[in-house]
Amino acid sequence: MDIKRISHNATAYIYDDLDDYITSVFFIECETKIFIIDTFCGTKRMEPILERINESSIEKQVVIINTHSHWDHFWGNCSFKKNDIISHELCRELINQSWDEQIREHGKYILGKAEKHLPNITFKERIIFHNEGIEVFHSPGHTKDSISVFDQEEKILYVGDNLEKPIIHVEDSDIGSYVKTLQNYLNYKPSKIVASHTLYLTEADIEDTIDYLNNLLAKKEMNFQSQHMEKIHRQNLKICNKF
Repeated sequence: MDIKRISHNATAYIYDDLDDYITSVFFIECETKIFIIDTFCGTKRMEPILERINESSIEKQVVIINTHSHWDHFWGNCSFKKNDIISHELCRELINQSWDEQIREHGKYILGKAEKHLPNITFKERIIFHNEGIEVFHSPGHTKDSISVFDQEEKILYVGDNLEKPIIHVEDSDIGSYVKTLQNYLNYKPSKIVASHTLYLTEADIEDTIDYLNNLLAKKEMNFQSQHMEKIHRQNLKICNKF
């Protein structure tokens, strides 16, 4: 694990336990609240975060945010049974429906314990914590239930799995909504963009991803720099061709 401060109030806890990519859990500390974006693969990797919370001289409300319903983003929820957990309404539903299947297919990656603990606060469009300047909003793309977080004070945009380098993983066939989400990101004019599996991104990366999605939708022939990118692209094509 690596720990990197990304602003005066935000820290990335970066884990390399999974094959092929790193995964970040984000810790945003405000005056009276702490926001934790995603909980990775189980209780073991949440221990450093819990230690930091417990060592704080000021007791603050802890709010967990699940960006979407994939196992590497919520298996650590059970470390926060006394805290509010926020997600899109569809995310809670999908976690509940797919829990056993995701454990069966990916259980080898559990670190510590992974007990089903669903989000207890859900929303459809957005939730804004006005005092903290934290906006949580629906941003369908990588999945239908994906959400993003914008820190209005720091101008940092947290995009979950909607952006990733060198290539995104498309898990939903609604490419039009994905493109609209990315175009909306640009409207926020973020000073920093961070994703779960790629720590630092730019507005140019958003533009490149929009171009990729439009080419994917048009089934244009594309060239890639590695076999890994080609493999992911073929998987993305299969998702697009399902419907």
